[in-house]
Amino acid sequence: MTEAIVRNTRHWLLSAALAALLVLAVWYCASVWQATSPMPLYRNVILGVAAVLMFVIGVGLTALMFYSRRKGYDEPARSDPRPRE
Repeated sequence: MTEAIVRNTRHWLLSAALAALLVLAVWYCASVWQATSPMPLYRNVILGVAAVLMFVIGVGLTALMFYSRRKGYDEPARSDPRPRE
């Protein structure tokens, strides 16, 4: 019983430490963002298009991975032409 309490306490301490780091990182990013000058519109458009393209490429590669797995292309090579049972 004591071991479970210690494990639970460690879990909460780790969660609190990670949450504190997240809050610190968000605060730092927001302060740097407010301190810099705004970007011109064309840079925002380029950044948006690049983000969309990266998302599409990521989704496409993930879909290809699942397609390849379902079609059996990821199976190891074997010399026996008979199908597996």
